[in-house]
Amino acid sequence: MARQHGRRRRRRILAALAVACLLSGGLALVHSSVFGARHVRVTGASSLTSSSVLAAAGLQGDPPLIDLDPAAIAARVEHLPWVLTAAVRVAWPTTVAIHVTERIPVAAVMLAGQRSSYAICDVTGRVLEIVPTRPESLPVLVLAGAGAGSPGAPGSSLPARDRPELEVASAMPESIVHSVTVVTATSLGAVVKLKDHLTAIIGDATGLSQKFVSLATVLAHHHLTGISAVDLRVPAAPVLIPKKSRPIVAGNVTG
Repeated sequence: MARQHGRRRRRRILAALAVACLLSGGLALVHSSVFGARHVRVTGASSLTSSSVLAAAGLQGDPPLIDLDPAAIAARVEHLPWVLTAAVRVAWPTTVAIHVTERIPVAAVMLAGQRSSYAICDVTGRVLEIVPTRPESLPVLVLAGAGAGSPGAPGSSLPARDRPELEVASAMPESIVHSVTVVTATSLGAVVKLKDHLTAIIGDATGLSQKFVSLATVLAHHHLTGISAVDLRVPAAPVLIPKKSRPIVAGNVTG
C-alpha cells in the first residue's frame, strides 16, 4: 500500500510538473515574436507616412501582441501633429490595425521673420507642419495685434485670439481661396484681402457661409472698378466701399 501510494504521489508530481512546463512554455511562446506584431496595417493616413505612425506607435521590433495596450498605442499615435484620433485593434496571431483620422488644414501662417516659411494649421490652431513655400490651396493667415508672435513647432497651438481668423479660413469656399492673399484681424474683425486689391470685411465668425455667398455674388455680379472694399458684416446687405468716397449699398443678397 505504501509503495502504491508513493507511486501515485510521484505520478501526481510528474503530472503537475508537466502541466507547469506546458504553461511556462505556452507563456513564453505568446510572449515571443512568434505571436508578435509582425503585420501592422495603417489606414486613413494621407499626409502622414505609415512609417511615422509605426514609429509613434512603438511597434518596431515585432513586440508580442499579448503585451500590447491598444489604448496606450492610440494615445501615442495621437501625439503626432497631424492626427486627430487613432483607433487600434489587435488581431491574433500577428496583426495590429491602426486607423488614423487626420486633422484638416485650413490656413498657412507666415512665420515671423521668415517670409518663405509657413506653418500649416487646422481650425483649432494646432500647427501640423512647417513648409518652405506657401501652399496654393490654403489662405494665408497673418497674425496681427499686440503680442502677435510666430507659430511654434509642429504639435503646438496658436493662441486662442487667432481662432476667429482660423474659422474664417476654414469656412472659405475653394473657389475663393485661390483669389485670397491674406486673412488678418483688424479693429473691424476678420478681413480678407484679395489678389485684385479688394478687401472683404468679414467681421466676427458668425454667419460665415452666408458672408461668403454674399462675397461670391458681389464678385460675380458687380462692376468693382473703383471699389476698395466690400463690407459683409451684414451678409444680406453687403456694402461696397469706393476708394475715397462714401459707401454704396450693393442691395440685398440672400443665400
